[in-house]
Amino acid sequence: MVKKKLAAIGAVLMLHSVAYAATGRSAASTSGSDSDDKDAAAAGTWAAQGQLGLIITSGNTTTKSGNASFDAAHQMGLWTLSGGFAALYSSTGPFSTQQHTNAHAQADLALSKRTFWFSTARWDRNLFTGFAYQDSVATGGGFKFIATPATLLAGELGVGYRIEQPETLITGPAGNVISRTRVPGSLERDAVLQAGLDYSHSITQSTKVVNALLVQYGSSGTTTTDNLSLQVKVDATLSLAVGMQLVNNSSPPPGSAKHTDTVVTVNLVYALKNPKLSATGGTTALVSGFNLP
Repeated sequence: MVKKKLAAIGAVLMLHSVAYAATGRSAASTSGSDSDDKDAAAAGTWAAQGQLGLIITSGNTTTKSGNASFDAAHQMGLWTLSGGFAALYSSTGPFSTQQHTNAHAQADLALSKRTFWFSTARWDRNLFTGFAYQDSVATGGGFKFIATPATLLAGELGVGYRIEQPETLITGPAGNVISRTRVPGSLERDAVLQAGLDYSHSITQSTKVVNALLVQYGSSGTTTTDNLSLQVKVDATLSLAVGMQLVNNSSPPPGSAKHTDTVVTVNLVYALKNPKLSATGGTTALVSGFNLP
C-alpha cells in the first residue's frame, strides 16, 4: 500500500513539473533581461569534465588500479540535462579484485532562482559488493540554500523505486571472487525515499572543495553514499583531485560482512568549464576512483 501511494505521489509531481515547464518556458522568454541573455550566450550551454587515474606497482606481486569517468551537462531554457558514467578496475597478480561501473542521468527544471524539480535514474554494477546490480529512479524537489559565485549548498528530497539483485559471493585469499550465486526469487523491489545534499566552495581561485551526499531509504535497507573531493587547478582546463568515497549499506546481502566500503581517489581532471553551469548539473553523482597502495 505504501509503495502504491509513493508511486502515485511521484507520478502526480512529475506531471506537475511537465505542466509547469510548458507555461514557464514561454514566461521566461518574455521576462528575461538583456543582460541575462548576454551572460548566458557568453558562457554557453555546455559543461563537461573527464577524470583519469592509474596506479601500477610491481615486485613480488603486481597490482593494477585505475579509473575513468565522464560527466556532461546541457542547459535548455528552464531545463538542465546532465549525465555521466564511471568505471573502476583493480587487480592483484592474475586476480581481479574490483570491477565497478555506474551511470546516471538527470533532468532538472528550474521553478525559481532557488527551487528546482528533478527526475533521475541510476545504474550501478559492482561485482564485489554482494549485489549483481542496483538500479533506481526518483523524482522530487530541490532547494538552493546558498547560491553565490564561490559557494553552493543545495538539497534534494523525493520518492522513487529501486531494484536490487543480491548474490552470494565466495572470495579467495587475494579478495578475488571464486564463485557467485543468485538465489532464485531474491530480486528486491521497493519504493524509496531519496535525499541528497550538494556542497561546493572555492577556497581560493585555484582550490575548491566539493562534497556530495546521497541517501536512499527503503524497506530492504538504507544506502548512504558520501563523496568528498579537494580539487587544485593546474591551469585553465586541468586540475588534480584528491578525495574519499564512503558507501554504507545498512542491510548487506547474506555472506557479505562489510557494511561500509571506502575508496581513496587521486585523479587528473580535464574540464570544459562554464561559470554558469556545473558538469554534474546538480546531480549527486558517484565519484569513483582507485585504491591507493
